[in-house]
Amino acid sequence: MVSLELEARLDNLLATAQEETCIDLFAPILEREECPLCMIQLPNNDDEIIFKPCCGKLICKGCMYKHVVTEAKKGKKEGDHKCAFCGQLTLEGPTRLKSLKKLMKRNIPRAFIEMARCYHLGNKGVIQSDTKSLEMIIRAAELGDTEAFLRLGSYYHQGILVGQDRSKALELYIIAAKKGSIEGHQELAHFHLINGDIQELTKHLKVAASAGDKDSMDELMKMYKGELLSKEDLTQILRAFQASRDELKSKDRENARLIEECRKRGEAPPRHLFL
Repeated sequence: MVSLELEARLDNLLATAQEETCIDLFAPILEREECPLCMIQLPNNDDEIIFKPCCGKLICKGCMYKHVVTEAKKGKKEGDHKCAFCGQLTLEGPTRLKSLKKLMKRNIPRAFIEMARCYHLGNKGVIQSDTKSLEMIIRAAELGDTEAFLRLGSYYHQGILVGQDRSKALELYIIAAKKGSIEGHQELAHFHLINGDIQELTKHLKVAASAGDKDSMDELMKMYKGELLSKEDLTQILRAFQASRDELKSKDRENARLIEECRKRGEAPPRHLFL
């Protein structure tokens, strides 16, 4: 269990965040910042974004894919690749840790999230500590990071380090959703599914699908086939879904997604993607 000091920080964080996020839970998800390389809005799904510990930038996987292919064509091995944004060599071990600490001094939220991963796994030159990992996530949340609130919600949901508290988990998921987290809306949709509240479930799926989330759109299609969603509603959401996908789309992002799908299936990506 966490110390009284961390418990107090968590309680204060939750109270402060609730006061600061006085917006409609079902308002459309706001646009994210642009990828500093392609200048297209960053994907709403964090799985499609890479954090660079050398410069602290968030870069879409499409630009990372393009950069890796370019470096490979020059005959460079993966360990010799330079950052696509700042030009630094790939950071590993103590050098990576030192760079993260510099970013933490500048209060870059994602640096704390990355350090939390290091403590959780006990790698990159730090000793494994779930408590230190939680401290890093709390600090990221205090700095306003959306992913941090989502993670804290899962801590309370599963009772990791903190006592299992469904009420606090829901409040943290709500804050994450209000701050633009598709996963936050998905967690809330799952909660309402368990409780049999189809109306609230649908509202959360609509917000996520309208922001371009395919999983949420697929669930709404199932609801339409089960006559739980009208044709008019489905048509409206489909238009918003496609418009959002089009805004975020690029050839490089599609190629990156294709490569990852092939690797998940244990297949070699098509050769033409590397030519």
